[in-house]
Amino acid sequence: MIDGYSGWQLLFCALVIVLAFAVRGGAGFGGGAVAVPLLSLVFPVQVTVPVTTILNMLSSIGQGVADRRLIAWHEIRRIVPASIVGVFAGLYLLQMLDPKPLAKALGIFVVVYAIYALIMADRTVQVPPRWQRPVAYVTSVIAGMVGSLFGSAAGPIYAIYLNSMKHARDVFRVTITMVMLFQGLTRIGGYAALGFYDGHAMLLLLAAVPLMVLGSWLGNTVVRRFNPARFSRAIGVVLLLSGVALYLK
Repeated sequence: MIDGYSGWQLLFCALVIVLAFAVRGGAGFGGGAVAVPLLSLVFPVQVTVPVTTILNMLSSIGQGVADRRLIAWHEIRRIVPASIVGVFAGLYLLQMLDPKPLAKALGIFVVVYAIYALIMADRTVQVPPRWQRPVAYVTSVIAGMVGSLFGSAAGPIYAIYLNSMKHARDVFRVTITMVMLFQGLTRIGGYAALGFYDGHAMLLLLAAVPLMVLGSWLGNTVVRRFNPARFSRAIGVVLLLSGVALYLK
């Protein structure tokens, strides 16, 4: 047991990790959007964000290797460079902000994103062809910065662009998974340089890996069968409640 936390708190965190990676396994993104705000109700943001980033990376490796033939590499080449710019901007802000205001900012961000997810659950943003390249760059910078700062919602931001490209569902899922892998590797290096992977964080990570594997398996075998619009609405409700709770914490 991790010192300073009750059995109920740790059970709650275990369920959150399984749920988060079931979402990620089924959709290809969204694990951080679920895990970070809920885990931050128990652990500091500067612990949950780096730990969740490694879990997302490990999940991405498994999914990317299994479906590597479906990866749209031209999208990777377009998205990743701008993402790295955003990652470094987010890392700079992360080391400058205090934990408590950062947690409240995360709560507000998650509430706004949850409202967006509920509204757009059965819609797709249409991007005219001439705007696709600028939208790819802008969304990639924003996603990189948001991912570094909050550890969540980077995937849905990338999805704004990738959905507009009308890829088949499995191509979309594995491509966005690989984008998150490249972004995650950069973020992990930054978090390590900032000293966020201390003994507390590593203990949490070791406990979370088997739960991540279980959640990913559930996502691949069960969640992918769900109606996408209804599933997005359900996740939106969870995020809305978690964002409000995190802001009021």
